[in-house]
Amino acid sequence: MAKHGESKHYKRSVISSSLVIPRKKYKYFIRQMPGKHEAKWSVALLGFLRDVLKISSNGKETRYLIKSGYVSVDGRVVKDEKFSVGFGDIVNIKTVSFRSSIDKNGKIVGVENQNGNVKTLKLISKSKAKGNRIVLRFNDGRNLIDEGKHNLQAGDSVVLDLTTNKIIKTMSFEQGSKVLIYKGKNAGIDGKIVSIDEDTVKIDANDRELTVSKGACFVQ
Repeated sequence: MAKHGESKHYKRSVISSSLVIPRKKYKYFIRQMPGKHEAKWSVALLGFLRDVLKISSNGKETRYLIKSGYVSVDGRVVKDEKFSVGFGDIVNIKTVSFRSSIDKNGKIVGVENQNGNVKTLKLISKSKAKGNRIVLRFNDGRNLIDEGKHNLQAGDSVVLDLTTNKIIKTMSFEQGSKVLIYKGKNAGIDGKIVSIDEDTVKIDANDRELTVSKGACFVQ
């Protein structure tokens, strides 16, 4: 019979370079389900816990944590080991919290997070809805209704309270703003915006000027 559907695993040779995985440790690596993040810049929840955070030594232990309901992503318990985890996601294991980020080498890492109830998001676009309301769409696929309290533009960042689903802080995408390049060949480099053109941004990164796509920058 013919095989239907996508493979459940990647071959080690085609795993994204954004993952730090020992070259000869695995022949296959778990494939994340399609979700809110690009495949190249995300990892399955099992892989994030076992290989990025290294909180468990093997897949069996990691599956136990996930299936037992000890793991939540962005405030929601997740029991699917293939759930896609990407930049900015807040992963809580029992009482310990981590934020998925990008290091200086463009690799996915987990950073200890002091407050597991808030998340920083990038505004991708906004559109009008009924009743003159504004729909905000963010980099993790989340949509929020803005009742006119925030004058946000595409590229701006917000700090969201995951408990109340309310915006508690905004950061503008403008000259002088501190940004992190979170995808592309320069992923992991941070700096300040020097100038903004129609589709690109010039960034001063430690006295080195880079020109990158607007979509690759995340205001911090």
